[in-house]
Amino acid sequence: MANLDNFLTVKQAAFILKVHPLTIRRYINEGKLKAIRIGGNIRIKESALENSSKEFSSADKSIHRQKLSSVKIFSEYDPLLQLNGIGASIKWQ
Repeated sequence: MANLDNFLTVKQAAFILKVHPLTIRRYINEGKLKAIRIGGNIRIKESALENSSKEFSSADKSIHRQKLSSVKIFSEYDPLLQLNGIGASIKWQ
């Protein structure tokens, strides 16, 4: 029996992965996502998208962890909060 696989447009794939369609096109150009051209249109197999989405989500998690580790917490002693000048006396309510 033949394996029937759904083909998705770039826009549909972007919606599923919650990214911009240009990101999907970049993934295709970089070889991270396999796609075929049918009648001048780009189509992505649903199974290829599922396999790739697992890789993308694990890569995104590691990037997110790196960003969180580099976050600095402000304190009342931060030099930015010690600035004086025009507008420094404005009280926010």
